[in-house]
Amino acid sequence: MKQNKTALMKAAELLARQEQSSEHLRKKLLAKKYSATEVESAIETLTDRNYLNDEDTCRRQFESLYAAEKLSVRQICAKLIQRGFEKNFVTDLIPADFEQRDFKVAKNIFEKKFADLDLSEIDNKEKFKIKNKIYQHLSAKGFSSEIISEVLEDFF
Repeated sequence: MKQNKTALMKAAELLARQEQSSEHLRKKLLAKKYSATEVESAIETLTDRNYLNDEDTCRRQFESLYAAEKLSVRQICAKLIQRGFEKNFVTDLIPADFEQRDFKVAKNIFEKKFADLDLSEIDNKEKFKIKNKIYQHLSAKGFSSEIISEVLEDFF
């Protein structure tokens, strides 16, 4: 016979698998039908024992995603907010020189996606369509219009 776990035990088990925000952990525990009181008590205990620290976890995840250079800063922020971290804290982590990094990342994404693009035999109408396609692709990745324009200017 399987023994029922307390919210604290389940929370510790979930944290052992993956770091997460207290908000995300709260939602998971409530979805598992633990009482709100038991969930709050578990989160408070884990926070007091320093197993759960939203600021440290958010900072580590931001730094990891930022260093990976695969996502725009806008996408990183959206991802962390979706994971339950406070918007103000996430946006405070954005470095002042993020635009240079975003340009580099956008350019890398562009080069990978459109590496085989040959403009030598293409008319202006077709170039316009290609520019729009590139713009839409990079925009969907969270890059600003200024950065996308720089990438396009560099290429064309």
